Amino acid sequence: MKTPKPAVPFYFGSPGRELFGCFHEPSAQDLRRCTVLICQPMGHEYINSHRALRQLAVRLAEAGFPVLRFDYSGCGDSYGEAEQSSLSRWLEDISTAVAQLRALTGTLQVCVIGLRLGGTLAAISGSRAENFRSLVLWEPVTNGRNYLKELLALQKEILRFRPRPKLSKKSQAYMEILGFPLSRLLHAQLEELDLNMMAERAAERVLIVQNATAKDDGDNLKNHLIQTRAHVDHQTVQAPKIWLPTSDGSLLVPAQVLQSMVSWLCSVSS
Repeated sequence: MKTPKPAVPFYFGSPGRELFGCFHEPSAQDLRRCTVLICQPMGHEYINSHRALRQLAVRLAEAGFPVLRFDYSGCGDSYGEAEQSSLSRWLEDISTAVAQLRALTGTLQVCVIGLRLGGTLAAISGSRAENFRSLVLWEPVTNGRNYLKELLALQKEILRFRPRPKLSKKSQAYMEILGFPLSRLLHAQLEELDLNMMAERAAERVLIVQNATAKDDGDNLKNHLIQTRAHVDHQTVQAPKIWLPTSDGSLLVPAQVLQSMVSWLCSVSS
């Protein structure tokens, strides 16, 4: 296993709508025929999981996969205002990132790893157009309405002993969840989101990774994806929920979980 090249930050996409990405290129000797796109979660979950997803990209590059991490529109260093974010725009961003990854590598086969809402978006994108070679759904959001309830409950708990912020006229146009704007359109789209309603196959091979304490959503999703003619594996893991804030503000990296996903991709991409 060779040491991959340093990650290359760059902008891509249409002029005026540029997306920020980081490309992790493996050594030429270890190059695999499948590329990997990493789809981030949303808001505070993106911040809390950033270190782990970067380490995941490094491990994948060490295993020979060209890897692209990127920020959605209105997130991180990409164009746009967070207040205007929407699921439909982020799905367009994934298609743009897939095209860019194929242009960078000359490889048509794309594997996707998505954490939380990133996994949900990746699955929807694959079912609509891309039909990815393989797909890793890491603790995916299966129901948007329940996801919103989780976010609001977490915000209520964190803000329990803090003063309520005063709302400006601008802030009244959108919700704010743990310091991140949630547009009315994005809220409405999340209310309608149900991954178990996805009709078409998202990928040939799918891995669902869930915490061992999770409810039976993983089994329900697995059964649904099997009905779309996908070959589905389901792993339960004992690991911290890295997308949640920690008491000391540290960013956790579940090494065994990351290596398990890398090993699975190696096995289905050989």
